Amino acid sequence: KDIKTDTDDIHLIEGLLSHNAMTVLYGESNVGKTFVALKLAYCIATGKPFQNRQVEKGAVVYVACESSRSVLDRVVGLKEHYKLSNFDLAIVPCPIDLLNHKNDVDNLINLIEDVSSDLGNVKLIVIDTLSRAISGGNENSADDMGAFVKYIDKIRNSMNAHMMIVHHAGKDTAKGARG
Repeated sequence: KDIKTDTDDIHLIEGLLSHNAMTVLYGESNVGKTFVALKLAYCIATGKPFQNRQVEKGAVVYVACESSRSVLDRVVGLKEHYKLSNFDLAIVPCPIDLLNHKNDVDNLINLIEDVSSDLGNVKLIVIDTLSRAISGGNENSADDMGAFVKYIDKIRNSMNAHMMIVHHAGKDTAKGARG
């Protein structure tokens, strides 16, 4: 049987992020991963183009597991730069455990449902960073990473949203992300 692709699918960000998928945004420390993730979040939350690419507008939940004060300060900077009083972005400024405690997963889904009720359909969920979301877990363990992906898939499928995971590069950057 022939398999056909849906080339007419509307992307969350044209040619970059699709609906109900998962991406990993990774790089070395201090190269601007959080800045890029917040810019993507801003564009989706406002419907503004990202790098001249069309964007589908929707609410965003940004889970700032690492450096939450810095993320909050950057959101203030975005608001000042773009002269906005508000946009459809909810910041969760605390660590979560997406490895061992199913309760955190269910609580996060409930929180995202609340955001959807307040701001509209959540289109993007950002987890920043993977290492803080699996605190105590081993990025090199197939069991730990399998459990993490299982919980990310549960969130993604429950909310029908794109999941973006911010992650660090390994010591040998030619080999990609850690783990």
